[in-house]
Amino acid sequence: MVLFNALPIVPLLVYLSRPAHTFPTPRCTESLASVTASATNFDLSSGSPPENATVPVTGTFRVKLRFCEPTVNVPGRADTLQILVHGSTYDHQYMDPDFEPDTYSWVRWASAHGYPTLNMDRLACGESDHPDPVTVVQNPFDGAFVAQIIRLARDGGVAGAHRPFKKIVYVGHSLGSIIGNEVISTVPDLIDAVILTGYGHKIGNPGDAVFLPANEVDPVRFGDLPSGYVTSVDAEARASFYGPEGTFDPAMLAFDEAHKDTVTFGELVSVTGTKDGIVGKPAPDFKGDVFTVAGDSDQFACTEPKCANLASEEQFYPAARSFEFAVIPDAGHCINLHLTAPILYKTALNWLDRHGY
Repeated sequence: MVLFNALPIVPLLVYLSRPAHTFPTPRCTESLASVTASATNFDLSSGSPPENATVPVTGTFRVKLRFCEPTVNVPGRADTLQILVHGSTYDHQYMDPDFEPDTYSWVRWASAHGYPTLNMDRLACGESDHPDPVTVVQNPFDGAFVAQIIRLARDGGVAGAHRPFKKIVYVGHSLGSIIGNEVISTVPDLIDAVILTGYGHKIGNPGDAVFLPANEVDPVRFGDLPSGYVTSVDAEARASFYGPEGTFDPAMLAFDEAHKDTVTFGELVSVTGTKDGIVGKPAPDFKGDVFTVAGDSDQFACTEPKCANLASEEQFYPAARSFEFAVIPDAGHCINLHLTAPILYKTALNWLDRHGY
């Protein structure tokens, strides 16, 4: 299996990579879909997860979906749906921000290259429902819930799509990547390809990423949520998601801080309390294509210098049709929100094209 590593790029190319044109605005349909899922969660009554998940959970909750048609017709891509799943303390704007979308929007770039997309507010984020943050919204239930959304989308049940899809490309970031890994571990034939950004099975934990109850950090926005919903404390803590000064626009950091969302106690504990520091299961039966991507300054995903640990991710996908990885220059953990975001998008689109998507 081929390993791909992005070549170093001089800082000047960071600016040359930014689009000098305006992408067309895609035609999108928003909806609140009612989704029922079942999973076996962890008993977190002690404050940390036991070795095995033993608590059955079933629930029906509403999730905000945003389906966008491509703005360019590319033969063969109209029936390939990219499903976009953001990470913790974000909502759908991570993948499609209002701030300079021609640079930072995955949706705009995918649409301009012929791909329909399904973006979302994950369960417990944005305009989606906010179930119990300890007993319900944990990694196992997240995976089962997103799997149901994927089934709905594949069968043509998403508002605005009007058709089923032959191929599903899952694009995750951070916790969204962990959820994607959970899906292909438990339902390996549901997805054709995964692009996992900001994630490796062993993660770091920068000390500046401080989380507190969201109802205390921003009572105006989050005052109605229970204390099991947490968020980053301020812009300084938010900056720990970014690379060094000069790799991002300070105006983007300000936008990010103003639009930040939440993550649940159940998600954080069920992810970070795993055995031997390994986050997420292997996916031994997944036979699709895997692309793991991180920024070169990602303190979460990169536990070795120059993100060398990403090469060892192949072991978790032994049956995959292909495995590759890339390291994007001048980018931290929130890889989409850096000045080199166009390099990320070009790299991902090139990978999809090479693998027949």
